Amino acid sequence: MEHINKGNTIYIVEDVSITRLMLEQCLSENGFNVAGSAADAENAWKEIVLLKLDLVLVDIHLVGEKSGIWLGKKLNEELKIPFMYITANQDQNNSSLILATNPQAFIVKPINIFQLITTINITLSRNVILGKKQVLVQDGLKSINLNVDDIFYIQSDGNYLHIYLENNRLLIRSTMDSFLEKVAEPSFLRIHQRYVINSSKRFVLRNNHISINNTTLKISLRYKKEVKDKLNYE
Repeated sequence: MEHINKGNTIYIVEDVSITRLMLEQCLSENGFNVAGSAADAENAWKEIVLLKLDLVLVDIHLVGEKSGIWLGKKLNEELKIPFMYITANQDQNNSSLILATNPQAFIVKPINIFQLITTINITLSRNVILGKKQVLVQDGLKSINLNVDDIFYIQSDGNYLHIYLENNRLLIRSTMDSFLEKVAEPSFLRIHQRYVINSSKRFVLRNNHISINNTTLKISLRYKKEVKDKLNYE
């Protein structure tokens, strides 16, 4: 099978070791990046919160005190990470408790590899279309289709912008106003004439400064009210 899925990162939560190993091998052989796996929901959660994932496969019935439904609820409500349930009982798919966690799909045991890969591809493609806004930027001689959600903050330098990602920085030719108009991203918050932060990322607010991605930025008086209203702080 053609390897077309590199860059799509998946985590597996399955308590049957032979099934978990089969899934890891199958996904790797089909071009997916398996970021990790776990046999129980609580250990899976501890690892997942530290990872950047595109999809999680979750068995509904797991060893330990917490079920796959508990994990699915946390993935949906706290991290907004798409996930698919693995179930041995097709009738469970209609359970209101399960559907309330908003799974992307169900995989029924015994697992059919072709159906598994097809369902994952459809799910990831739908997530890219619905959930990941992209913008084409020119960094030097390179054209990059940048996921807007990957941006932590932006610094203006006149007609150039420094776009800071988690572990990288891009330099593009654009004014701040024209770039913000182009991306039209509601989570972007201007805190200074020179700075815009992505308020969906983790940050720390102290007095007139915001710390984000290990960098401290000043909130100017001009934008202080807008920041206060957006972030609900005094």
